[in-house]
Amino acid sequence: MTRQEFKTLCENKIVMLDGATGTNLQKAGMPTGVCPEEWILEHPTVMKELQKSFLAAGTDILYAPTFSANRIKLAEYGLEDRLAEMNAALVELSKQAVEEYEAEYEAEPQKQHFIAGDLTMTGKLVYPVGELKFEELVDIYKEQVRVLA
Repeated sequence: MTRQEFKTLCENKIVMLDGATGTNLQKAGMPTGVCPEEWILEHPTVMKELQKSFLAAGTDILYAPTFSANRIKLAEYGLEDRLAEMNAALVELSKQAVEEYEAEYEAEPQKQHFIAGDLTMTGKLVYPVGELKFEELVDIYKEQVRVLA
């Protein structure tokens, strides 16, 4: 989606995004302290069912569950070498949720659903409060965005 297409979408309607994914995943059995992205990939049906419920509630844009799938946060779980693989698989999972929802519920053909990458924390504080340099943080997010794009 281009910036202009996004602007047009927002000018023509109230755009609904999903939310409370982490809370809902915990309610569905995701334990505290695990890598959320890895858990989702090990339990894809849980994520797809949650996303389909968001679509049924009127969501226009689903967040792909790529939350903290960045180099720094994945390193905490020894998964930094799987950054590209995991981000791509998580986006694919969201695409599958949309396809399944549209097939199962015969969604209106004119209704278009979008998927957005979701970037959250690295777990590190930015200098001067922490040691992470702002430029490095930008590079870390750029790395994840390149995969998502």
